[in-house]
Amino acid sequence: MNRELQKQISVLMVCRAFLLSALLLSGLLIGRLFNQPLLGSRHYYLLIGAGFGLTILYTLLHPLWSRGRVAASVQTAGDIILVTGFVWVTGGIESPFSLIYFLPIIAAGIMLSRAGAMSAATGAWLMYGFLVVLLVHGWIPNLSAAGGEAVDAASMNKRVAYALFSHFLGFFTVAHLASYLSVKLKATGDELQQKREVLAKVQALNKNIIDSITSGIVTTGLDGRITFINHGAEEITGVGLDQTQDAAVASFLGCREGFVETLNRILSSDRRHRFEASTKRPDGTTIHLGVSAAVLKDQRSLPLGYVFSFQDLTEIKALEDEIRFKDRMAALGGMAAAIAHEIRNPLASMSGSAQLLLKSRQTSDEEAELLDIIVRESRRLDGIISNFLLFARPRRFTPEPVDVVPILQDALRLLESGGELAQQHRVSTEFPEGGVQALVDVDQLRQIFWNLSRNALKAMPDGGTLTVKARQEGPETAVIAFADSGVGMSEEEIDRAFLPFEGSFRGGTGLGLSVVFRIVQQHRGRIRVMSRPGEGTEVVVTLPAARQAGRVTPGGMNMLGAAS
Repeated sequence: MNRELQKQISVLMVCRAFLLSALLLSGLLIGRLFNQPLLGSRHYYLLIGAGFGLTILYTLLHPLWSRGRVAASVQTAGDIILVTGFVWVTGGIESPFSLIYFLPIIAAGIMLSRAGAMSAATGAWLMYGFLVVLLVHGWIPNLSAAGGEAVDAASMNKRVAYALFSHFLGFFTVAHLASYLSVKLKATGDELQQKREVLAKVQALNKNIIDSITSGIVTTGLDGRITFINHGAEEITGVGLDQTQDAAVASFLGCREGFVETLNRILSSDRRHRFEASTKRPDGTTIHLGVSAAVLKDQRSLPLGYVFSFQDLTEIKALEDEIRFKDRMAALGGMAAAIAHEIRNPLASMSGSAQLLLKSRQTSDEEAELLDIIVRESRRLDGIISNFLLFARPRRFTPEPVDVVPILQDALRLLESGGELAQQHRVSTEFPEGGVQALVDVDQLRQIFWNLSRNALKAMPDGGTLTVKARQEGPETAVIAFADSGVGMSEEEIDRAFLPFEGSFRGGTGLGLSVVFRIVQQHRGRIRVMSRPGEGTEVVVTLPAARQAGRVTPGGMNMLGAAS
């Protein structure tokens, strides 16, 4: 059965039950007000009971009907017969109940369209006419007759003709109007349904487009309270619409108070306003955003609020910082090579002279002690210069495809056997069973491990755990990480970490991380420092995998990132 027709039949049964209840209450009320029962009241109430019985029967049979038009036709015919009974018991040709014929005719027009309405009008008029003829000729009793003046045959014939004509005109007029309105209503409903479907498709398309955009999109009211954010904004900022609904966009973007008022003044003269902002994700990471703001308008160009689109500039900012850092490193490297050569020769002369004086028997004990200081500090200075030259002028780069896990394990054994690892220090490793393939210079990889592990141990003066991890990230990348549970670093310390002589450990030269940076740069890799004060530090080195042979060239570009 058609779902819409099934729904209409259900409504018809409810309306029938409501009308029968109204007729029952009105009959009881009239009998109480006039203190006498209606003429033919027994038959009146029997018809009401029959109507309720039919309604119950229709309700029981409703789920069993397979053809909706048959069910509608049967119920319409039953209603016409029932109305004819009410007309008979309430006065026949004089009964006002003949108007109730309109209801099944209208119902047929709604459920069965024009043909059904005309059939119902025809059936109602025939039933009414048949009833009138039977009553006029006395073939059935007039149940509501209470006596009165006799009516001559000519007048009766006129009354019958008038009743039949007026009811014929009324029935078919109502049938025409009901069928016409039904057709129009159905056409309007179909058109509305089509527009609903089109609107649903457009809304789904718009939602898919907005959610597929990787840029963040945020809309607000005129008060700057957020009303919508797209999936891209959720991914960039790490917060969803349920967390930002009705929140101030100024705090969401990390802007100052009065931001909306300032934006309103700017957009009153400019169509669009672009600016940069920095905000924090829920995990505490700072992200940099490039934002474009405009006025959100309706179809009449009246302002509804503001719309913001933004992109995550964090990586771009990191690249800009890296380029600036590389420029500084290049300048320092050139200067370092020149200064190292200028210092090393006179330093060697000074150290040699001091050693000769020490061997002389003419020096006193105090002079010998001073000369020993000169020799010792000269050697320390020579070590600094050697590291400085390693930073400024790296040795020949010879990469080869290797498994880095055995190399790291050998370096760990060397670290444990040396004097750097104290009793309060523990070393933990996380290496995959299948190894980690990378294209590296083995000696320089050992240099990376030695410098980073020594820094990690120095960051844990009271003891802690050094965790060395290695993993394969896809077929083209190998990752080595050094994590400690030490004192941690601030954002400023992270920014200066790879600069020469910026070390924060007592007795260090400040060149360890600078050398590591230069080695990673040669490998065309990436080094990233993640740390917070008091929460330890993790240094992640990303190197090309073995299958990238031929892509690595000395002095290639690296990626440097820092997070706090």
